[in-house]
Amino acid sequence: MNLEFLGDALDHWKGALFASLQKEKILRDFAVDPMATDQDSWGKKDREVYARLLRIKQSQVIRHKVSLQKRAKYFGEIAHKGDLFLDPDTGVETPGVKGDRCRYVRPAEIGQLFDRSDERLLIIYQHVRGKRVSDRVEKVLKTLHDEIDQFRCCSYESGTVAMFFLSRLEARTSTVAKHFKAVLGRHANGRIRLSSFQPDDHKSRLCRDSLET
Repeated sequence: MNLEFLGDALDHWKGALFASLQKEKILRDFAVDPMATDQDSWGKKDREVYARLLRIKQSQVIRHKVSLQKRAKYFGEIAHKGDLFLDPDTGVETPGVKGDRCRYVRPAEIGQLFDRSDERLLIIYQHVRGKRVSDRVEKVLKTLHDEIDQFRCCSYESGTVAMFFLSRLEARTSTVAKHFKAVLGRHANGRIRLSSFQPDDHKSRLCRDSLET
């Protein structure tokens, strides 16, 4: 997250998703890490606006003493073990990405957050530019599979962005998918996707479960 983009339409979209999930008590002990690339520029009012847009309390926003440039220490400061939203500028880092790597969360870091709490739901914002969202989602899932042994994912895919809901537990992601299916009805097709990496004869495969209309 960067102050340059605070308050845009996508923050309202994120907040609407979280409000819907919190209302149905699907999120458990929910917290948010802005992954601010300009952390030193954020003031109290900025944090208030961010929390208000995401429909959460300020106490749910994780604060850091170190910057994203110090990756190991930054993620080591995340003591929270409940459900967690990561809000990187761009999304999940995949091979070949260019520019400032602080704009991404790395697959190994996602794996570390899983290792601290197997039952948690990790939510990650993904921006997409210059390609189809579905193609970008596929590449992210393949990259995560290379780093993480086993996980489930529900993705909410829109025209230029996606939201990943990741968990070790199938029940967590399937509940999210069912919720958004109920909200969107027939419009869920093409937007809500369930994916899982499962061991199969010492190999792993990506399994897609299509949602019925």
